[in-house]
Amino acid sequence: MSGRASLFHVYIGIDYSGAEKPDSRIKGLAVAVAREDEPFQLSLPPVSDHRSIPPVAAAKQTLWSRRLVYEWLLHELYYSDKRIIVGLDHGLSYPLSQLQRLGLQDWDTFLKWSQRTWQTSRLTMKQSKEQADYINSTDKRLVEREFIPSTKSVTDLDRVSGMQGAVSYSTHTGLPWIYRLRKCQRRGLKIHFWPYDGLVLPEDRHVITEAYPSLYRRRIQTTAAYEPLSEHERDAAYIADWLQARDRAGALMPYLELATLSQQEQQLALLEGWVLGCL
Repeated sequence: MSGRASLFHVYIGIDYSGAEKPDSRIKGLAVAVAREDEPFQLSLPPVSDHRSIPPVAAAKQTLWSRRLVYEWLLHELYYSDKRIIVGLDHGLSYPLSQLQRLGLQDWDTFLKWSQRTWQTSRLTMKQSKEQADYINSTDKRLVEREFIPSTKSVTDLDRVSGMQGAVSYSTHTGLPWIYRLRKCQRRGLKIHFWPYDGLVLPEDRHVITEAYPSLYRRRIQTTAAYEPLSEHERDAAYIADWLQARDRAGALMPYLELATLSQQEQQLALLEGWVLGCL
């Protein structure tokens, strides 16, 4: 282990899904948390009140909904006295070509447009698509073109219709909750959206990043703890595990600084976003 002090104390990995409704408890969502030097643990949703309407079936008590993930994460970010880094497995912005077509000059303008256009905090993705005025695109962001070309475009909504694992569905069902977190940030929540808020991280802020589990799977040594996990649980664990391992080794900062990118590429990343771990 490096003698360099760790940047964070808590490492959260969230595997996302755009399936069903925002309040539906689904197998495609998973949360893993690693604390300090301790191995990761799966995090389960809070136990439902027996008076919940509608009541939650016993078989689904251990499953997350997108709303529950947001509420749980918000609570962690507000009340934790330990610095947190979060890796979310969905896109947080669009390719430059699509931002330009829509006339969106910065990330906040994009989030506001997304909130107006996509009603996925109350509708299914299919229902929202029926109401939204959008143009399908297979364009990719710089990080996808250059570092993870196997991934699909976050704006390719038609060719993957009905696929709950599609990154485009995950992205468009995740963005409303990012918008809400952004509003909480404006009201005092101490978080830093990387890289949109800049590549220099204030020491008193938690950090929200975009993650890609397949990238980390090849870079970590899995243990027996992975064996009983579902595919989605493993993806959440890969994120938390990689964040923890890199940070505890004193090797996370280069990935956050993006020093290997040109100045022009760094400026583009402030708009399109970046996947943590790509250099």
